[in-house]
Amino acid sequence: MKILYVGPLMMINKLVPMSKRIFPNLEFDYITYERYTDAPDLLEHYDKKVDAVLFSGKSPYKICENQMNQSILMDYVPRHETTLYRVLLEITYLLKRDICRLSVDTYDKKMMQKLYKEIHVELREDSVFFAEQRYMDPNYKDYVVAFHRKNYYEHHVCCCITGLEEAYREMKSEGIPVVLAVPSEDVVVQSVRNLQIRYIAKKNSENQIVVVAIKLNVPSEYSLMKEDEYSYLSQRIKIMDRLYHFNHRIDGVLVEQSKSECMIFTTKKIIETETNQYKDFYLLDVLREVSAVPVYIGIGYGKTANESKYNAYESMKKMERSRQNSVYIVFENGEVMGPLETGRGAKKQDSFDEKFYRAATETGLSVNTIYKIFGGIVKEEKADFTSRELAAICGVSVRTMDRIILKLCDAGYCEVISEKLMHKSGRPSRILRLHPLQIYNG
Repeated sequence: MKILYVGPLMMINKLVPMSKRIFPNLEFDYITYERYTDAPDLLEHYDKKVDAVLFSGKSPYKICENQMNQSILMDYVPRHETTLYRVLLEITYLLKRDICRLSVDTYDKKMMQKLYKEIHVELREDSVFFAEQRYMDPNYKDYVVAFHRKNYYEHHVCCCITGLEEAYREMKSEGIPVVLAVPSEDVVVQSVRNLQIRYIAKKNSENQIVVVAIKLNVPSEYSLMKEDEYSYLSQRIKIMDRLYHFNHRIDGVLVEQSKSECMIFTTKKIIETETNQYKDFYLLDVLREVSAVPVYIGIGYGKTANESKYNAYESMKKMERSRQNSVYIVFENGEVMGPLETGRGAKKQDSFDEKFYRAATETGLSVNTIYKIFGGIVKEEKADFTSRELAAICGVSVRTMDRIILKLCDAGYCEVISEKLMHKSGRPSRILRLHPLQIYNG
């Protein structure tokens, strides 16, 4: 996919390198202008093929939207609250100005009131002034500069905020204190991803967009894994690594909704080809190999991205209720397919805690002892230990650990692989190898 950025030079110098770094698999080109009203003419004479156009702000987007053919995907980088937070910090700590006396364009009063309320600062209407948002006015830049100039020279304000780089340069040359609202990295990332999703939906002849929803079942309040956040985070990293690999294979767009949920946007043609018409949804098997945390997967079809997302959530709910190692699909007409088994069949997977209870039963040790040992070796990222090292991990004496090791060996969770002289004198220490896969992979 190739995206064309359209904006003033200062903004382009920030957006393009950032986008190339974050999205190395996408192509980016750019057009710069002195005045945003020139954007339609510049685009009309741009003859290189691109898949989408991303404007640096709303003003050039609105003009091009009104004047140009809409056959190509177009969007703009919005002025988000996070950008405004950065601007206010710059005014306070770099310019040493009062954020209660401002002249503002691009942002509306409602957003500013909400933000000021969150930071417990009073927004007085007689000391913060808002320019009208006349995006379709060809003289909008001149109006903005005149608005800020009047407020500053009449001593109503001590600083200005603008989203127009042309206005910023002009006010800066006059010595007017002004800050340019440059979008944050998170805002740029979301803008590019939104274009990717729309592009995927438009590109394929099978014009249905399909959403694969994935949810990690967060350990319950009484789970052993819940008590050790490292184990849960370790599992999440492994799961996300496999999901990103799968996402790359299907040329999808992966969006993390939260720490426990994410979505992959792809198309009907790609997902059905990759899974052999859902006869082998191998992603479940891949996740089962690395995960002690139950992972629920649902697939949704729809005419729009929102409809597909809704159906994906509906299918995931069915998966949660069934608690099977399978997949459900909800189509746009409401028809449900499933449960679909993986290539290895719907073998039941013990939960993280069930595996620990099983190991405790087989060894005659307590669950907490089992957890300390195997949780500890995961943190150490190795499998071979001396009894003294294991004793330190579990906080017990070497004598006690020797008795524990004997029970682990009898149950097949541990074996002596060699002996090593740890000191110049004395008996050699046994080198023990533990088999955590019996707990973590069943």
